[in-house]
Amino acid sequence: MKRSMYVAVVALFLGCSVNALAGNGYMGGSGTTTAGSGSGSGSGSTDGGTTTDGPLTDQGSDQGELFGDLFVIDRYLGGETKRVPAVDPATGEPMLVMGDWIDENGNPVIDPNTNAPYQVEQQAWTTAPAIGGEPKLTEGFARYTIVNEDTGETEINPMTGDIYFPAPYPSQCVQPVADAVRWGDISSKTGLPANHLPLVITFDSTWERTECEVASTIFLANGETWDGITYYKDIYYADLVQEVEFGRLNLGRAPDAVLDHAFDEAINSINKSKSIALDASGRLLLTTDVYDEFLTNPDGTPVYLETVTKAIDSPLENLALYIKLMRDGNLITPADERGAIDRSILGGIPLWKLLELEDGPSKSLRPTIDIAHMQEFGLGDLVDASNITTYWTTRDAEGNLIVSLEACEGCEQSYGITTRSANDMSVGDDFVFSATFVASAADKTGRMTMDKVVYLNSILGINLVVGYSEYDENGDPVPGAISYTKNPVYFNFATGMNEYNRQSAFANRGNKVTEPGGGNPATYDGNVTVLVEDPATAGTWVQTDMPIFANVFGDGTTGQDFTGTDISGFTAMSDDDLQTIGYIHTYQIPGLR
Repeated sequence: MKRSMYVAVVALFLGCSVNALAGNGYMGGSGTTTAGSGSGSGSGSTDGGTTTDGPLTDQGSDQGELFGDLFVIDRYLGGETKRVPAVDPATGEPMLVMGDWIDENGNPVIDPNTNAPYQVEQQAWTTAPAIGGEPKLTEGFARYTIVNEDTGETEINPMTGDIYFPAPYPSQCVQPVADAVRWGDISSKTGLPANHLPLVITFDSTWERTECEVASTIFLANGETWDGITYYKDIYYADLVQEVEFGRLNLGRAPDAVLDHAFDEAINSINKSKSIALDASGRLLLTTDVYDEFLTNPDGTPVYLETVTKAIDSPLENLALYIKLMRDGNLITPADERGAIDRSILGGIPLWKLLELEDGPSKSLRPTIDIAHMQEFGLGDLVDASNITTYWTTRDAEGNLIVSLEACEGCEQSYGITTRSANDMSVGDDFVFSATFVASAADKTGRMTMDKVVYLNSILGINLVVGYSEYDENGDPVPGAISYTKNPVYFNFATGMNEYNRQSAFANRGNKVTEPGGGNPATYDGNVTVLVEDPATAGTWVQTDMPIFANVFGDGTTGQDFTGTDISGFTAMSDDDLQTIGYIHTYQIPGLR
């Protein structure tokens, strides 16, 4: 027999599966807007549905690739229960059971002789808790035809008497959504919930996999009026797909060496500061004494020039701080990671070329944050690692770094941690700082969205969506290793994150009331000093204290309150910080930024 594909309908009921390859939540394709593949287990498939071979015209999908176009899709907020395709625990293959034949619309297909649904072999389901941010995957089943390759005739389904057979596996594709702000509620056109765009699902029975794409049909015809606007060209559903704009957050694609160097720059600045507070957006505000590089006093001390107070506002440095805090729950560089940064990895100057340069890699240790310094200013949450101790470092004859818990001659003494600990993770106020760090790395004129947060975390490796959990010495996955492409693991913001309350958060930001010190953080009055145009004198701007909550999130008199947890709370928190940064840069006196 030669099996062919049948393209099936659009209205799909939704579910989710950590098992599905489309769980990464991205789309791609050659000349199409693909919504990601479903799972399958046919002879031509590997890794639970991704094929290494297929028809010559096979466009496949971009599963396993995270650097294509990334789009806005429907996601869980966290705390919901999702349906998950059941798998055989011994083989990891999908489990099929006899059950009601459910068509692509989620409705049972009725046997007219019994007035009951046909019984067919299809995917078995189980349930699991949903993690905030992971995609809601479609559950619709496609249909297909079987063609006799000798006669060219289409086989007849003996159950129904028609030419269509039900796919054994659900589509399990990501679900793109239309922008409600731009297009309003499109459900009157689609009949679908949550502004879902209609999908066409195609099941390839030969390779036992499903592909989805946004329907190539017209949403608005030329001359049609929608939401008070008349359009003079055809608008297709594919035109409503929203691409996520990363802007400066594309820095996350930089090599590790670049991000490590930026992190070290931030740590050096923190360690040199004489006081640390927060600005209105929550950024680290460093007060530092500046001295002349060459001139000294008669006693040999450098000549004092000025005292500067400045927030860490470098996008790259803030992104590096975000990565570190999200991964480890602290900003301490472990001793076993304090060797010179290798810039030859993933591009840059090859290591053999570096060795020819007189100005080669530094032999000095990478900096580690001054723990006592942070604790002095009430910022102990950023250095609350386990196993903090005094240790000593030296190098062997080959220049390799040696770490010891015993004092030794010629060794350099440090205070911190010797290696990462699995017990260290982001909790409590760590998320408050993480939200500020990621906002400080983004475009000031942009917005933080759930999709942007999830995709960024996937690019940075905070979400585990590509690769394997364990490799052998040859770089191959060991037996029993988890394929993150097949079983993506999303960062769970619900674990350890406090509820975010916008009003209380910004009531405790702004101008300092008391200075930090003695283990206590600074306190703030909820206001920020900005320039406000004098209504009595046009063109005259007056330095004025304005409430952050009312002016950034309201009409200047009252603010719009918000409370949230999980990824929705984190997204709102980071976006609020970003909007505050934009307000500061628009209205604050430059010297106070």
